[in-house]
This record gives sequence, C-alpha cells and structure tokens, in this order.
Amino acid sequence: MKAIRHMIGTTMLVIQSMRPRQWIKNLFVFAPILFSMNIFQSRHLLRASAAFLLFCALAGAVYIVNDILDRSEDRHHPVKRHRPLACGRLKVRTALFWAVAITISALWLSWMFSSAFFWTMLAYTTINLAYSLWLKAVVILDVMLISAGFVLRVMGGGVVNDIPLSPWILLITFLLSIFLALVKRRQEMVRSLASESDSSRSRTSLQRYNLPFLDQMISLSTATTLISYFMYVLDPGVKGKFHTDWLIVTIPFVVFGVFRYLFLAYVDNRGENPEEVVITDLPFLLNALLWLGAFVWILYA
Repeated sequence: MKAIRHMIGTTMLVIQSMRPRQWIKNLFVFAPILFSMNIFQSRHLLRASAAFLLFCALAGAVYIVNDILDRSEDRHHPVKRHRPLACGRLKVRTALFWAVAITISALWLSWMFSSAFFWTMLAYTTINLAYSLWLKAVVILDVMLISAGFVLRVMGGGVVNDIPLSPWILLITFLLSIFLALVKRRQEMVRSLASESDSSRSRTSLQRYNLPFLDQMISLSTATTLISYFMYVLDPGVKGKFHTDWLIVTIPFVVFGVFRYLFLAYVDNRGENPEEVVITDLPFLLNALLWLGAFVWILYA
C-alpha cells in the first residue's frame, strides 16, 4: 500500500511538472480545421484532438526538462520555487526518466498518424529542447523560438488532417505569439525590477532586455498583428474561398482582445502567464468566445 501511495504521489508530481494549465496553448492545433470549415467533421475533429493530446505530452516533457535545468534559479522565484523539482519533492532522476519515456511514446504515436506529422512533432521537440538548453539566453531569438512553437502547433493540426495551410494563418499565428511572448518578457522584467535582488531574475536573457526596448517591440508587434488580421479578412481570395464578405465584423473582437490584453499587462500588471489571463479574465474570455461564435456562424451558417 505504501508503494502504491508513493507511485501515485510521484505521478501527480510529474503531472504537475508538466504544467497542465499551460496546455491551453496547444488549442492552436484546432485552427486548421476551424479555418478550413471542417470543425464539425468527426474524423477531422478526432484527429485534431489526438494531435492536441500529443502536443500536450511533448510540451509537458519539455517543461520537465526545463524545470530540471532551471531548478536552482527557480528557487529564487516567488512562484516557481514551489514547483516539484525546485522545492525537491520530485527527484531529478525520476523526472528525467518520465520526460524521456513521454517523449519517445508521443513521437512513436505521431509516426502512427503520418511521417509528416512525426517530423512536425520532432521539429517542435527539438526547437523546444534547444530553447531550454541554451537558446533562451539569446535575446530576440528566444521570443522567435517561442513563436515558432505556436506555428508548429498550427502546422501539426494541418498535417494530421492533410489540410493545406493558408500563409495568412501562419503569419497571424507567428505575429500573435511574438506579441504574447514580448508581453510575457516585459512582465517578467517588471517583476525582476521590483524585487530587491537581481537573483530573482530567472531568465538570463532578461539581463539583456530593458523596458523601453520591450515596449517598442510590443508596440510594433501589436500593430503588425492587427494589420495582418485586417488584411486576412479583407483579402479577396479569402472572401472568395469562404463565399462571404462578413468576416470584417470579427475585427472589433480582435481589436478588443489585443487592447484588453495590453490593459491587463500595463495597468493590472498581469501577462507574465498568458494562459492564466486567457482563462481568468472574464471580459477577455467572453470576447474570445464571441469572436469564435461570430467566426463559426459566418463560415458555417
């Protein structure tokens, strides 16, 4: 009985280290079936759901590796110090075993779908491991690699269902994820500056950033993200593909969502954890649901 309780406890610590709350990012894999008008096709939905679960598994394994590498720095963070590896409740050897086992299993299952999906998943794993090992310390490149992860999620959702991807969708995903990553960096910088000790900076790259530079890049990414979405819904080719001119009515929802996120970051001092903002801020969540509802209604009704 004691062994069973220990195994259950270890499993729960491993799952906690995989950061389930951040798996919301993997919902990007559903973008291809939404924008290709296949969201209600059971086969496409099932395969996209399987891809979502596999991305969750791989992302979780990468988070474990990241926590192993950063456990010393995380101990100085007011929140991260409570993570299982940082506080010592989960042993490094056990965590590493689970990370390797989960990665191998997820990649093997991805190969069962298709070779293209496997290579997409392998690229996602490789980029994220490289980010965790050393590239997260490279200014600007760290943000671009985070964005590449989101683009690969969208690509994975496309190849798993053999859906050709629009360049517009990939561009919007790239720019939007850069925007989110920059706001995250800014909020990490604000927290680190408010701390009495520089030892609280859990990212080496933060020592190379400063607030004016981040604010300038956030302004640029805000503009390019919005403009790319405007151009998408106004593109004659997109209108012809969906046989509608009404996608323009979704623009106010996108503008409100971006501006609301900036308000939460600059006024409410939130944004260090984008996934928490998305699910905890009621106006933002309602706006996102209204945008989704309007988009689905226009395309499918």
